Amino acid sequence: MKSLSIVPAVFLYVCLFGVAGCEKKNESASKAAPTSTPTASEADWCAEHGVPESICTRCNPKLIAEFKQKGDWCKEHNLPESQCIECNPDLKEKFEAMKPKPGR
Repeated sequence: MKSLSIVPAVFLYVCLFGVAGCEKKNESASKAAPTSTPTASEADWCAEHGVPESICTRCNPKLIAEFKQKGDWCKEHNLPESQCIECNPDLKEKFEAMKPKPGR
């Protein structure tokens, strides 16, 4: 009879340790997930226009046709709509967050 009373206690300990172990895995997974806009590398940053060089239509006019083909074009400001901070002021914050930090 005494051996039967130990079984629930062992079961309880196994459940508690199992739940505690699962919780830690979730914490580490959430820490690994990126939570902000990735920064561009200094080599791919157009300091003059404040966007990644690889998508800067002012420095590389050959990109314009591609943006227009996708329907991503602001006719009023002659820029991709996805880069036009005049029409979309929230984009300024996005590109500021992408800007490479000094020394990185």
